[in-house]
Amino acid sequence: MRKVIGLQVHVDTFEGMRHGVGRLLDLFDAFNLRASFFVPMGKDHTGWTVKRVFTRRGFLSKAQRVGVLETYGVKTLMRGLLLPGAQIAKGNPELLREVAARGHELGIHGLDHVYWHDHIRHMDRAATEKTLAEAVGTYEALLGRRPVSFAAPGWMINGHALAFFEAEGFLYTSDTRGSGPFYPRMEGRTFKVLQLPSTLPTLDEMVGLEGKDQSRLARFFADLLQEGLNIISVHTELEGNRWTPFLASFIEQGMERGYRFERLIDIAARVKAEEKPPACACLYGAVRGRAGEVTLQGPPVP
Repeated sequence: MRKVIGLQVHVDTFEGMRHGVGRLLDLFDAFNLRASFFVPMGKDHTGWTVKRVFTRRGFLSKAQRVGVLETYGVKTLMRGLLLPGAQIAKGNPELLREVAARGHELGIHGLDHVYWHDHIRHMDRAATEKTLAEAVGTYEALLGRRPVSFAAPGWMINGHALAFFEAEGFLYTSDTRGSGPFYPRMEGRTFKVLQLPSTLPTLDEMVGLEGKDQSRLARFFADLLQEGLNIISVHTELEGNRWTPFLASFIEQGMERGYRFERLIDIAARVKAEEKPPACACLYGAVRGRAGEVTLQGPPVP
């Protein structure tokens, strides 16, 4: 697979869903490209992240670099604290259907984004399966079909979730940070659901570390592109808000360099048909610019 950029959009909040999705849909139409959108099927409890100031080294400095208030707004930062958590998917059913109707892939981004991110590493089988079953049920009720793809909030996953995806017949998931497609091995078991890791950093990780100018950051990301498969994750709260010029510039530069943008579901189907991805260990570790742990693609295993 040569000069391909898999474009996935993470929706993390109610406001990101309500306002950022439409802006990105119009941007993608302008470039005649299609992406993979991943949406939480439950409530927005962004306010719960306040505790990360005390539990995650580097969280406060990252929040300051990104400009949390300007990025998320007061209302979002109060959800789960002074305001009730709003239903992200159930509160925007027509917008979900519009994403699909305009040719984009629509997958699941957990149930409660914050709770999954903070607790999934230590969740037991029953709690993991209950959470995922509810997310799948909501997706099916809203869209009339079963989901086949999942992207883990915060790139955090456990073996129980991977077993669930395998049992439910998912085509692929995107739960890790790594270098290329692989079959994940975790807790002594290799799972048969293809893993498509994010290969590029995210904008919020690089803001302030590689500058704050949108054009300069776009050049930085374009220079990171490899000749083969690249997968980038963008967020409705950033690129679908005040950072849209960054994404537009990145897309332009990618196209000028001969890259084509594709949905992850199309990439997964082609990889499964034409390639023999290795089995690789999944490890917890750190990436530059992000507070806390993520799940990493480890070395190949027999």
